[in-house]
Amino acid sequence: MNEKKHKYYIFADESSTDKIRFMLIGGIWVDELTYLQVLEECKRFKLDNNWEENTKFNGKNVSKKTLPQYCQFMDIFFKYNLQFNCIIIDRKEIDLKANKNNDAELGFYKFYYQLLRQNSKAGIPYYIYLDRRTNREPTRLEELKSFLRKDTHPFDFMGFRTTNKGLDIKTIEFVNSKSYELIQFSDILMGAISYQYNKKHLLPDASENKCKLAGYIASKIKREDLVFKTGKSGYKNLNLWFFRPNKVLK
Repeated sequence: MNEKKHKYYIFADESSTDKIRFMLIGGIWVDELTYLQVLEECKRFKLDNNWEENTKFNGKNVSKKTLPQYCQFMDIFFKYNLQFNCIIIDRKEIDLKANKNNDAELGFYKFYYQLLRQNSKAGIPYYIYLDRRTNREPTRLEELKSFLRKDTHPFDFMGFRTTNKGLDIKTIEFVNSKSYELIQFSDILMGAISYQYNKKHLLPDASENKCKLAGYIASKIKREDLVFKTGKSGYKNLNLWFFRPNKVLK
């Protein structure tokens, strides 16, 4: 009898995609059962605060009035021990146009590929939802899905070629994050991490409330700040992979 594979969902977004130094792409990986529990908790939270179900949490909009609710919302993330994986790209060292097509959009999706591929496992059905964005090339998602499904053949430390099976991607699509609380978790986390990585918290006009929200998130993982790196995997709750330029695929 074939064992039924548990579904996994990925809810991803990006931050600081303009000219700022550190760009982030990240998302939440969650199994189906936990996902349903988190959804119910988010609905109750909004109901308790007399908010509409489609109220959107956005790290850019935190204010003195809403800061307590943003912190309580993030408590749900930690309560269910959700996993956030993020890739951090240093624009001083990495040029998104460094590919044969001199195409920054292609370079951006190469990093999306790295994030999804390195933090997922073969044999698990994945349903991937990305915060919607406008692409110059309309086939980007289909191309991304195709590459994620392909086997790869890297060399091991002894120099022998190995095979990594492709991922079982059931769907990958753009969605409106207003209807997806887990993308909103990703948005808040990346906003807080980017705020500190790009040293905006040190500016004279730094937002006190954004600083406090970032500090609150850091305190939940017993850190003083969010400027750290963990490699590709293996860190509880927040995995921040600082990408090295010598790993860029041409």
